[in-house]
Amino acid sequence: MQLQIASPTEKSELQIAWLECETSQGNMIILTGHAPVIMTLRPLSTILYRLKSGKEESKKIINGVVHVTRSTITLLLTN
Repeated sequence: MQLQIASPTEKSELQIAWLECETSQGNMIILTGHAPVIMTLRPLSTILYRLKSGKEESKKIINGVVHVTRSTITLLLTN
């Protein structure tokens, strides 16, 4: 699954196994094949994801939106 992260100061693309994020509807774990959805991320939360290599990484966010398709996750973040 491809993870795209875009903010005013950063743009990156990673290959991941899964992503965990806190949304306005609650905690979500997103895997390949997840139903398409657009959700707001909980302000001042942390996203966690596992790279294809098995290494887990996290990123603190201030505010943003997550857009999920069956094979791609796009995080649009503000600073």
